[in-house]
Amino acid sequence: MSHRGSETQFELTTIERLEQLGYRWLAGPDIEREQDEVILRDLLRDSLARRYSMLTPPALDEAITKIALPTGVDTVHRNLDFHQHLVGGFEVFYETEGKRVPVHVHPIDWDEAGKNDFLVVNQLPIHGANDRRPDLIVYINGLPLIVFELKNPYSVKPTVDEALNQISHYRLHIPQLFEPNALVIVSDGNETLHGMWTAEREWYAPWKSIDGSTTAPGTLGSMKVLLEGLFQKERLLSYLRHFIVFEIANEKVTKKGAKYHQFFAVRAAVERTKAAFLAVDDKRLGVVWHTTGSGKSLTMVFLVGILRRLPELGNPTIVLQVDRTDLDDQLHDHFVVASTLVGAVKHAESREQLRDLLASGGGEIIFTTTEKFGLKSGADGRPIESEHPVLSERENVIVIADEAHRSQYGFLKGYARYLAEALPNAKRLGFTGTPISFGAADTVAVFGDYIHTYDIRQSQEDKATVPIWYAPRLAKLHLATANIEEDLLEVLAAADSTHMGEIERKKASWAQLAAGAGAKDRVAAVAKDLLNHYLDRTKTLAGKALIVCMTRENCVRMFDALRALPDCPEVKVVMTGNLGEDPATWSEAGHLTTKHQRDSIKERMKDEKDPLAMVIVCDMWLTGTDIPCLHTLYVDKPMRGHNVIQAISRVNRVFSDKPHGLIVDYIGIGEQLREATATYTRGGGSGEPAPDIGEQARPPFFEALDAVRECLPSGHDWGAWRKLSRIEFEDLHSLAYGHLAEDDALRDNFLDSELWLTNAFLLVMHLDDCRVFADEVICFQRIRGQVGKMRPGGSEATRDLDRAVRDLVDDHVQSEGVVDIFKLAGIDKPDISILDETFLQNWKDRPLEALRLKLLERLLRDEIVLHERRNLAKARSFQLMLEEMLKKYHNRVIDAAAIVEEMIRMRRAMEADARRAVDLGLGEDELAFYDTIAEIRGRAIEMPVLRDIVHDVVGAIKRNLKVDWTEPHREDVHAAIRAAVRRALRRRDVTAEDIEVMTERVMTQAEALYADWPLAA
Repeated sequence: MSHRGSETQFELTTIERLEQLGYRWLAGPDIEREQDEVILRDLLRDSLARRYSMLTPPALDEAITKIALPTGVDTVHRNLDFHQHLVGGFEVFYETEGKRVPVHVHPIDWDEAGKNDFLVVNQLPIHGANDRRPDLIVYINGLPLIVFELKNPYSVKPTVDEALNQISHYRLHIPQLFEPNALVIVSDGNETLHGMWTAEREWYAPWKSIDGSTTAPGTLGSMKVLLEGLFQKERLLSYLRHFIVFEIANEKVTKKGAKYHQFFAVRAAVERTKAAFLAVDDKRLGVVWHTTGSGKSLTMVFLVGILRRLPELGNPTIVLQVDRTDLDDQLHDHFVVASTLVGAVKHAESREQLRDLLASGGGEIIFTTTEKFGLKSGADGRPIESEHPVLSERENVIVIADEAHRSQYGFLKGYARYLAEALPNAKRLGFTGTPISFGAADTVAVFGDYIHTYDIRQSQEDKATVPIWYAPRLAKLHLATANIEEDLLEVLAAADSTHMGEIERKKASWAQLAAGAGAKDRVAAVAKDLLNHYLDRTKTLAGKALIVCMTRENCVRMFDALRALPDCPEVKVVMTGNLGEDPATWSEAGHLTTKHQRDSIKERMKDEKDPLAMVIVCDMWLTGTDIPCLHTLYVDKPMRGHNVIQAISRVNRVFSDKPHGLIVDYIGIGEQLREATATYTRGGGSGEPAPDIGEQARPPFFEALDAVRECLPSGHDWGAWRKLSRIEFEDLHSLAYGHLAEDDALRDNFLDSELWLTNAFLLVMHLDDCRVFADEVICFQRIRGQVGKMRPGGSEATRDLDRAVRDLVDDHVQSEGVVDIFKLAGIDKPDISILDETFLQNWKDRPLEALRLKLLERLLRDEIVLHERRNLAKARSFQLMLEEMLKKYHNRVIDAAAIVEEMIRMRRAMEADARRAVDLGLGEDELAFYDTIAEIRGRAIEMPVLRDIVHDVVGAIKRNLKVDWTEPHREDVHAAIRAAVRRALRRRDVTAEDIEVMTERVMTQAEALYADWPLAA
């Protein structure tokens, strides 16, 4: 009992916990061996001899040498060699009847945990450059696979940081300990972390779950959660075998291990896959929802490494599918460097190569983009396929879709639809960081129920990602002159645009937010504020920034405005180009880049020492781009749903000492942030994710299909257009166009019904019996495009009018400068976390509607809107429209800071308390004790007497406070304060009955208020 409250007690308690899990214990100093030897060869020999009884003594010696003396130029390469022998086993030969017989030896019995020897050893002396004694080492069959370094939980110092520092010394002094090492555990009792011995501090992580489905409460103790969650024998063997990877890139070796959310997600996905292969009634395996930045690619590596070796799957083909080439390259590169775990991977460089790979016998890991599942065309561009051929009917093909909320829903215009035709029996599994697209693209309907969730809030609590903070700013705008209406008439007259509908459309389009956001004065004001903000931020926090603008033209304007300012660092624009429309000056300035050039820019951004500091984008790099040193996102573009979550996640990557990522909002995405974060942090995807959406959406779809058909000439198969010749194809569309052009009412009915049909199809596109109508829907969409050309006016005149009206907006919309919304509202704290409860105030009490109801409601809402549009809009004043635009713009940004309202209320309440304290003659902290005591006997004690009691009580508490007084080992201090409070109450003639009640309440209040004494006092 002499070790109570010491590091030794913590060590012995950890041993006891391991013993309860079935581990044996030996004291290190009692083990006989060579002092510089860390492998217990006798135990290793006994284990091998027991499981491989045919091995002769020389063969046993050979096996022990192979595993105990790994090869490599340095410790990490020897650790890699050891791991490969440990996991994959190795071959040795033994002599029998004059023949050398091979046998494949596994140092560990992976299939039956009970056949292995699990041993924990404490204080093992190890001789090296300096002799050291690690606190605990966990051995399996004599192999020292896990090292524990523990610090006293009952002392302020040392902490896990000192434990990690000690591991660093071990690496230098006794490197032989890490040649066979798999995992390192450091703990100070309060915080327990696991990681690889090669890793820096930021890559060590807590283990937060015992059962894999719930996060353990902090009251359980971090060591208990780690041991019960990971060190159960079967789980630990699974981790050692499947969840450690050595990434090899350019001769550099990086060792990585799974975090708890990756471990449990992969195991759950494996079980779901095995169950689906047995059931065979559902092709959907499910969805793994892990927030962007939490290691999703590595999770996929671990999963594929297991799936391809499962005997139940019979050598499966695994297709990893993404929707963009840059994501394809990024994910493929992750797998290539992890080939030690997953094996060889293949990349489909073309449509033909993809077909060849899928037609093979099985066992491949194939990377592809969705667009490679397309139909073939001849040399003349004419389609030579009307439907995608079946490439494989095997049932052991698994399609894993990365970011399963985007083009994987493309059952209409092709690629996801063609994938389903090419691999009709394939199983589908989705990975996403943002699982549900707002609208009809329903992740669950396409891929199945959630397998595992790990949302933003949990990843930040675990430090898997850094917190994201939010700062709204407003570039105020106003109309500079009152004669804009006359100027507009001159522009319209010069453009010779006489059709009133076209004029009204131009007036409306240029009175939208994009025009205001791109006005020259506003862009200049935002650029100046942005640069000042960035330069000030990087004085104390090195890092880079991404700027998101609404349009490509706005990107160029922002670039020009920034480069015109003094002290602007290097900045580039990354965007796609349209050579038919984009000014040649954009190419001259280097804004229109090739893929190779964009990749080069990305690599420069990833290098924290490269002078390239900022990149301006419109759509690119907002998903899938991993730039760890990126710490600020300047947003000047409206976004919502999964798009806003994906965009802000660009700054959540862990990097060095980066404390947080910052979102600076110039356009007003606060409401969308609240809506999106409320959705994605709702606790593991609770709510009803539309399991019956197909049944409810089928009737509206077929009703809409009939409505569209009734608008067109009868007797034609509108879905068979792929089989037509070019002339037949053109004649069919001309027939439809001419038919609709003759009757305005019929045309309007067609347009309304076609939009209704398209929205309805989005709800049923994943259903086999509805997907067969995809070509018919495509045909109707194409006809809609033709009908749109009935409007008068050529494209050249339209572009001239666009430019003229834009110049007019530039001249008349001026900026009043940029203001900080928080300061405008009188709030001192400039930034708040987007996951703060106050930030979510507008959403926390709103009930979550079932998604299927939202989607079906959308059909009705769209139909109502379309009927309303049939009334011609009255001619409106352009000036009035611009003024309304400015009002909406300002309100949008102010709404983005709606959180301020609650903060103001809280601050007013605090100010009221401060005034009340002054009125009562009390100090700020005394008011809390006043309210505590008054709540008990306030009516029976006059205010002056109560005030004196409070003065005495608070004074007695403060005189007796000491450091760590609330900790268990300072119970003497705690008792002294309690006694002082009782004496103070007795001196004021408080009754014995009230003394006990008041003392308990006062002590509770004191613990809350002064827990951090002396800082709090």
